[in-house]
Amino acid sequence: MRLLGKFGVAAAGLAAALAMAPATADAAVLTITDPFGGSNTVWSLDVQTGCTSCTATLTAMFQDPAGAAVNAYTGTSVDSVQFDLNSFDPLTATLSGAPGGAGAWTVKLNSNLGANACGNGNGGDVCAQTNAAQGTAPIANDSTLTWNFNLTFASALPSVLGGGNIRAAFNDTAGGNFNIFSPGGGTFGGGGSTGGGGSTGGGGSTGGGGQTVPEPASMVLFGLAALASARRARRS
Repeated sequence: MRLLGKFGVAAAGLAAALAMAPATADAAVLTITDPFGGSNTVWSLDVQTGCTSCTATLTAMFQDPAGAAVNAYTGTSVDSVQFDLNSFDPLTATLSGAPGGAGAWTVKLNSNLGANACGNGNGGDVCAQTNAAQGTAPIANDSTLTWNFNLTFASALPSVLGGGNIRAAFNDTAGGNFNIFSPGGGTFGGGGSTGGGGSTGGGGSTGGGGQTVPEPASMVLFGLAALASARRARRS
């Protein structure tokens, strides 16, 4: 009876711990690598799912390429960025953070970037362009640029998004077009594909943000094992 009473207390404690465990938001990640000039710049798009008002974070990691002193984009600037989620078209898109501040950029829906920033384009594409003629501040080697988007959809995004794409346009120091990163797209949780910009795909992952919460069954088994160990210790 004492053992059953102890088990009841332990089970209640485990239930309370599970109730207080923080929930994690679902997300889907698309990662595509840009090999331009040996740069191996890694672009990733992390999209919140299971929501109608969602966040999306776009990052570019200008890492030091092997055997080169600087990244191929070092000293140039980003003029515009673009992404799409294939058949999941946002109703609205705004920026809450970007290089130089969100106010330094203009966001356009259904727009396709080119050498002259965001213009007419494809349905559902989200494009953001700098308001400065020369784009962002000059890119430094081994640096990371981040854009934080707020998106709204007619219905909740599913956890599996399928395919998507990331594109970017770069300016030289005179404000002219330096290069356009234009891959063929990729799969959330998978890789990218070779495209017009001569880019290849990287890996990606899907899952929740933050730490993983243990499953309830695992927590119960752990509690039972602890009780058994304590009982053996008392008998000895």
